[in-house]
Amino acid sequence: MNQYLIHFATYTFAMIGFIVIALFIYKKAMYTPINSKNKDFLKIDTSMKLSASKTVYVISAGEEKFLIAGDSTNTTMLAKLNSKETTFNYEKPTYTDKLEEIPYMKKIAQRINRG
Repeated sequence: MNQYLIHFATYTFAMIGFIVIALFIYKKAMYTPINSKNKDFLKIDTSMKLSASKTVYVISAGEEKFLIAGDSTNTTMLAKLNSKETTFNYEKPTYTDKLEEIPYMKKIAQRINRG
């Protein structure tokens, strides 16, 4: 009976040691970056929520940027952005040009344009 308990304890401690060593190796392999210079290769620059489930992202991968749309079921690449060729110039629309014939609406539009 004594030998049985000794063998049981030996095999139990051996298996526990094997499991601990396997978990240690697994954690080291999973959480250590393989190539540390590519750690920040892919990152989200900007995101804008369009609705409860739809979002638009600007993602940079190295030197390139991409416009990506994503929702709960689908992810779509909308465009490849090049910072040298693609510039976005947004001008605030003025509503006073089209409202010359309605003076009251022209005053409202001027208030909106002021801020």
